[in-house]
Amino acid sequence: MNHDQLREWVQMEFDGELESGRQADLEAHLAVCPECSAERASLARLGQTFAEARVEVRPDFRSAVLAALPSAGWEARSPRSWAWPAALFLAFAAAAAALLGWSGSGSLVQGPVVGAVAALFDLVGTTVQTGAGLLTASWRGVGFAVQDLFGGSVLRMGIFGFGVLCLNLLFFRLLRRPSAAKADVRRR
Repeated sequence: MNHDQLREWVQMEFDGELESGRQADLEAHLAVCPECSAERASLARLGQTFAEARVEVRPDFRSAVLAALPSAGWEARSPRSWAWPAALFLAFAAAAAALLGWSGSGSLVQGPVVGAVAALFDLVGTTVQTGAGLLTASWRGVGFAVQDLFGGSVLRMGIFGFGVLCLNLLFFRLLRRPSAAKADVRRR
């Protein structure tokens, strides 16, 4: 039997991982090897030191730690705090619909700003269609779903993209600023 293997068995015995079939072989080796016997005794003293140094955790420790953690910014918000971001979202959506309606209807004279916005939406549309093509090549079902959702309509893609942008701005605003109720709790 390899001496290094037997020293590993001493450590495994201390950790409680030694198989019962190997215990007899280890005991036979410890009877003749003072070095391994000394290591076993050292590990036993270490285990005793750990047992004596153990600190009991208070029963209310978990609840005290959780109570001390600050809440997320959006948890303390009242429904009224959503009014401004929601109004901003609706204003952006209306502006997007108006711009798309102007550029698509041809009834209004197109200026350079409207032309630039229309070119930007065409760029986004091309990007989305290219992405849909890649999705179709790799994930055929997802690609079909994206094609069905947008169907090549600039209006649908623009409204969807603008809605995602506005929702991101809404969530950023809600997470960024603490409410007055939370500020009162922090002062106490």
